[in-house]
Amino acid sequence: MAPAFQVRVLSFVRDDIRSLRCSDESSRPVLDADFRLLERNEILFEAGDLKANLYRVETGALCIYTIDQNAKADVIEFALAGDLVGMGFLERHTANARAAIDTKVRCFALDDLHTLAASDERTKSRFDSAVRREFAYRRNLLIDAGRSNLLARLSAFLIAVSQQNAQEGRDPTLIDETWGSAVVADYLGISVDDLGTALVQLEKQGLIQPAAQHRLRIADLTRLETLANEMPVALLQSDLPDAQRALPTRA
Repeated sequence: MAPAFQVRVLSFVRDDIRSLRCSDESSRPVLDADFRLLERNEILFEAGDLKANLYRVETGALCIYTIDQNAKADVIEFALAGDLVGMGFLERHTANARAAIDTKVRCFALDDLHTLAASDERTKSRFDSAVRREFAYRRNLLIDAGRSNLLARLSAFLIAVSQQNAQEGRDPTLIDETWGSAVVADYLGISVDDLGTALVQLEKQGLIQPAAQHRLRIADLTRLETLANEMPVALLQSDLPDAQRALPTRA
């Protein structure tokens, strides 16, 4: 159960939300979908839940937020009519979604994302933002929970990039040149020298290999996942049964 609290919406925001109606759907893809009605303050999903669907707000508003160590809500955004939520590359949610007012959402399969975003620039932009937030979330977990296990942290990072590539239709084994040494070192909270040492060790183990144009190729995805899973960090253990996963503790 999430900590009991009520999402407070400023009066002028509440009035604007109540005046909203679902925008014209004539330009949106028509897919098989179900609807769900949420009462004010009802939870749609919580951090740590497996992602089951994408959700598009039809009427009302969803508050997307996280809970800090002091059990206080940190609001990320209010998703309004037409906004799609539940996106990202991780298999579990990293934030909570609660109805700010009575809300109606339309449920889509996770695989429908590309169809929904194909002709909708706002959805594409929101997906990019969701991916950035999940990368930041995972980076913080890696730094906080895995300082003593650099190889596991690096492996988990490479798996994260691989999953993002697969989600976006790219080669999941190829890490392109946009992930430079300085960028990766910053994500992991280590020095570039330490990163270089760790990459050499992974290469010696046959897990990665150099590729053309300063890129990196994952040579053994299964073994790399096994190494990443040696570090008990939430949302890094996608191949383990639910009962064995180290998930965030809920209050």
